[in-house]
Amino acid sequence: MSLENASKYPIVNLPIRGLRPSEEINIDHARALAKTIADKGQWTHPILVEIQHWIIMDGHHRYFCATELGLSSVPCVLLSYDDPNLHVTSWSDHASVAVDLIIQAGLSGDLMRFKTTRHTLEVPLPRCSVSLDDLR
Repeated sequence: MSLENASKYPIVNLPIRGLRPSEEINIDHARALAKTIADKGQWTHPILVEIQHWIIMDGHHRYFCATELGLSSVPCVLLSYDDPNLHVTSWSDHASVAVDLIIQAGLSGDLMRFKTTRHTLEVPLPRCSVSLDDLR
């Protein structure tokens, strides 16, 4: 397992069953991505996860892939919504999105629409290279 991490954001393996999605996905895109990940045999992009409730910030399609591929854990970066490097906007008009709505969606399971929120960091997220076998 290789966790390439030159940033201040450590990569941790979290159990899939503890992660909480907050948005719907494009199922066709997710299935194609799952095939790509399976063919590669490596997990290379950690999922961005809110630190307190384990709500998925960025990586809903990758979360789907992990469940489809029968993984028990997945590389993640835990982050607080208070992080000064984090910006949460709408995909459609780049307006700010209320964090409370994201948390509510993740906790309730009443998911927001596909591509409602865009979570971006001012610094690049670390990459990883983890065998799928190590995540099963």
